[in-house]
Amino acid sequence: MRRAMWCRAGHSGLRRTARGRSVTGMNPLVCIRHQGSAPLGVIEDVLRDADIAWRYVDAWSQDQLPDVSEVSGLIVLGGEMNADDLDGYPFLQDVRSLVGAAVATEVPVLGVCLGAQVLTRALGAGVRPAPLREIGFLPVKATSAGMEDPVLAAFAPAATVFQFHEDECQLPAGTELLFEGEDVRVQAFRAGTNAYGVQFHFEVTREIVAAWCDEVPDLAADWGKSKEAVLAEAEHHLSTQAAAGRTVANAFLELVRAAGSGRQSSRPPG
Repeated sequence: MRRAMWCRAGHSGLRRTARGRSVTGMNPLVCIRHQGSAPLGVIEDVLRDADIAWRYVDAWSQDQLPDVSEVSGLIVLGGEMNADDLDGYPFLQDVRSLVGAAVATEVPVLGVCLGAQVLTRALGAGVRPAPLREIGFLPVKATSAGMEDPVLAAFAPAATVFQFHEDECQLPAGTELLFEGEDVRVQAFRAGTNAYGVQFHFEVTREIVAAWCDEVPDLAADWGKSKEAVLAEAEHHLSTQAAAGRTVANAFLELVRAAGSGRQSSRPPG
């Protein structure tokens, strides 16, 4: 994702929806945070009104990652660390292993920024420094596969989306490229039918954007854009992105429901 972010612990208990209901018999959706300042954002708005139980797991804390058999889906969020810095952040190996197990068992996965990079590594492809750091709202365009994708088509045919990263994904073998950018090509991809990696931050709110800008001591010098410039871009583009982001979150939840129903129907009686 990016450098110079800080961590704060967060509550990781099971959360029901605003209506207090969950899909009968389904395991919770688990949302993995790599640091406290990178939460679900607009995705949480959708989860509060959904019929699926969910919870945060804070990867850096003493929280134990669940077994893949205990989850209905995974949302893997961003963080300041490099996806391959396993010595500095040993929990990244555990997250990568869980994501790989989810893909292998067709448990739905949605990885955002660092989460997309962790998915990339779980699929055997590389993560490398991007040609340039991307910050602010930048254009992406859908490929032919992205135009028809059941989860990400809300951003088709093109969108201006929030970026804050300095690494990029190589496209894993056998996956579909869904969105591409001008400088960083791989902006979103799908592995099989249930696993998605999204490099851009469709989940952010204005408060998250402002907080991330504040975490870099000299943003303009280090990243080539000031906080004021980033927030001015947010004023123009964030509401449109947030609407599409909520649509994407709802579509991913439909995928989780469908996959969960399929697993339930395949269980033997008794």
